[in-house]
Amino acid sequence: MRISSRDRMRLGFGLAYTILFVAVIVSWIHRPLAPPEIQGVLLAKAQPIPGFELVDHRGQGFSNRHLLGRWHLVSYGFTSCPDICPTTLNQLVQMKSELDEEDKPQVLFYTVDHRRDTPEQLASYLPYFDPEFIGLTHTDTPENTHLPFEHGLGIAASLDLVFHEDGSLDHQNYRVNHGVGLLLINPDGKLQAILQPREIAPGVISFDPEELLRDYKAIRAYSG
Repeated sequence: MRISSRDRMRLGFGLAYTILFVAVIVSWIHRPLAPPEIQGVLLAKAQPIPGFELVDHRGQGFSNRHLLGRWHLVSYGFTSCPDICPTTLNQLVQMKSELDEEDKPQVLFYTVDHRRDTPEQLASYLPYFDPEFIGLTHTDTPENTHLPFEHGLGIAASLDLVFHEDGSLDHQNYRVNHGVGLLLINPDGKLQAILQPREIAPGVISFDPEELLRDYKAIRAYSG
């Protein structure tokens, strides 16, 4: 059977429209997901952390390779902190309790007061919250191998040191000032997001465990 030129034109247009329709559907299915709205900052491109070397609460070395293969949440502060640090650790305990074992992030507590927060001090402090928490500190070395960790994660802290009359450091009475945030590291060992607290009263900030849980799940789903 012969097909007229008009019918061939109609078939051609029909085929073109079909291909275009399929292309639109495929593009829609594979469209980029909109980033989730979180209480904090989700990095469009996860940032690598420069090479660092720390000491954990067991006295063992801790470096970039220990971040691979699992999600990590980094909280930072100091063990003699009277309020925000222990409160945040308790809120992380509550968040973790709502997750299946395979979905739980490894929580790291990095001290910004390494003079007092030795591995032994961290080892006695963290089990009050969760025996699976890992404490991180460092020793004074000329290489300052802890600084890439702090700078790579944007950890902000300062010490108001107090000295005795003889010039020696007063280890008991100096003040520690630090920012407040939770740093989410993806299984590739890169910084993926910064979770921030809310101001629940004038001058009072806190994390909401349910919000932390929701944001953590959303970031994991978005990041694939």
